[in-house]
Amino acid sequence: MSSLRKKALIRLLLCAVFLIASIVFSFLLLNGTFDGGSEPASDSSSVSDSVDSTASDAASDENGASAEGDGTTEGTDSTSESVAEPTPEPTPEATPASFDGLSEQPTTVYAEGEQPNYTVTPDSNMNLRAGPGTDFDKVAQIPAGTAVTALGTNADETWVVVQYEGQYGWLAKEYLNAA
Repeated sequence: MSSLRKKALIRLLLCAVFLIASIVFSFLLLNGTFDGGSEPASDSSSVSDSVDSTASDAASDENGASAEGDGTTEGTDSTSESVAEPTPEPTPEATPASFDGLSEQPTTVYAEGEQPNYTVTPDSNMNLRAGPGTDFDKVAQIPAGTAVTALGTNADETWVVVQYEGQYGWLAKEYLNAA
């Protein structure tokens, strides 16, 4: 084989190696491996193994094997390219609030720091009830002018859940003043 032909074959193989490396890099980039997250060691070793195996294929091709008829370069990379996707970190979910002693749980629960404050009307006491309605049992009585914090509400936001002296209960929102 002439030296000019050998140089052309070496250049062709180097271009093929760089093309395959670019494809692998693009695949990893699209899968989010290079987006700033930590990369598992097994993923990086499989990528380097595929590049090393491509380089070793190129070296064996330089020794007289034909790259066009062999087809091992493409077969080796397609199996090495399958990189496991990184597992997303679970987002913490709010634990559903359970208000003991209530006949009916609120449909909306306010997050801590977003809970509105109210004051019981100054002219009368209010009945704290087990559910959002006057047909539910009385749990306690709240004196007029007492400040309460709403923990949740029913679907139409006409009743709110509060805690008073260690007991949860419902108060009619129309008899509360915003604090």
